[in-house]
Amino acid sequence: MGLDITHRKSTLKKPEKLTPSHTNYILESEFEGFDVGLDYFHNCIQNIDAPEILETIIFPKKENEIEEIKKFLSHVKHFLFEKDKENIEKSLQNFISKNQLSGNLLHSWETSEWTGFYIFRMKKQTGFYFEEIGEQRKGMNNLFWTRFSSDDIHNFTKKEDFEHAFKCVDFYWDSDTQDDVEQRIKMFKENFVDKYEPNKSWLSLSY
Repeated sequence: MGLDITHRKSTLKKPEKLTPSHTNYILESEFEGFDVGLDYFHNCIQNIDAPEILETIIFPKKENEIEEIKKFLSHVKHFLFEKDKENIEKSLQNFISKNQLSGNLLHSWETSEWTGFYIFRMKKQTGFYFEEIGEQRKGMNNLFWTRFSSDDIHNFTKKEDFEHAFKCVDFYWDSDTQDDVEQRIKMFKENFVDKYEPNKSWLSLSY
């Protein structure tokens, strides 16, 4: 964990990859944590395609871990166990057929403990797409927090926010050399400050 800083920019262009695990969009109904209202992004607001999850299915990799995984993923209803990929595919298709979910989209992901599937469809909703322009992990001095410490706001849109963050790029890790920091400063300027666009850009912070 720790501070992740991302330069995001609203766009009219639909992302090439749009799934329940790749959500490069913000919906009007979920808009929060910004220092401005939704209208700030008026040039890019439109009816967008947003994945709507219909069902989630989890296939634990070890049968004796099913109950433990159920507790961890308490929001998921469907847990099935199969010994190999071929049987997982058969079980998945049977579930889809039985629940009259044919014709919808399917997205899978995998962890060390389970294979998961989202059955979903695209739903038109008001919002905007965004692209990620730059990213930095940590690498800031304490002055960063004098401006950005907030319980409610973690998306900052002003050019001076970007400029203040730029001034805070500094030594951070014990292993940092002068060259490391100079490169960090260079990349932050190129990907954050120089590529800032009003009514499109924002500084997104996550911890």
